[in-house]
Amino acid sequence: MSLELTLHSPAGAEAAIYQWPLSNSDKHDGAIEIVETIRWVCEDFPELKLAMENNVLSDYDTRSYASMRLLCDKYNCAIDGVLKLWKGTMRPAALDSRPTTGLLRHILQQVYNHSVTDPDKLNQYEPFSPEVYGETSYELVAQMIGEMDISEDDVFIDLGSGVGQVVLQMAAATPCRICLGVEKADVPARYAEAMSFNFCKWMRWYGKQYGEYKIIKGDFLSNDHRERITGEIGRAHV
Repeated sequence: MSLELTLHSPAGAEAAIYQWPLSNSDKHDGAIEIVETIRWVCEDFPELKLAMENNVLSDYDTRSYASMRLLCDKYNCAIDGVLKLWKGTMRPAALDSRPTTGLLRHILQQVYNHSVTDPDKLNQYEPFSPEVYGETSYELVAQMIGEMDISEDDVFIDLGSGVGQVVLQMAAATPCRICLGVEKADVPARYAEAMSFNFCKWMRWYGKQYGEYKIIKGDFLSNDHRERITGEIGRAHV
């Protein structure tokens, strides 16, 4: 019988399920992800924060299934109680809102961890070939967003969008009318599909909003995609 850990959604969405043993590598620690996820929920809901930090998040063993199960059970009990209090009343302002910069960073890392199962495959290209893969950091994109005056009339286009993380960040962090990504290479384009699926799932889980986006597999220099892209360009940030 497989062992699982479950985290209930603060927005009443489908619960997140983790298989035990959790992933544990230099690039991703599933237990730390669970703990940080609970911490971010507490940031949105102060009524949870004090009790969780003093009585729950101060004592756990990430190597023990029993300890992690107890941590998740206590969190689930607390969030279920809060959801019952909200029932029949107006949803809190923290729900149905855009994520904060810090929460969005956590969500996108979470999405990446659950989508890009073998990051090394992203770098298996001939050096200096047209398909050499590189990622733009979250911090750099956040800085660019802070320095640009982005409105609901704008279109964001990422040509060579990789696994799509910049498109997803722009969709969640800005009021752009639409965010488009086009990626030619097979491996990142395949991971981008998983990124999109998990992004929507986790944004529902947290109860957060995001704008319209599309991630397309193809060559942006081809006639079909060129026409589609130019058709979207009004005031575009490319």
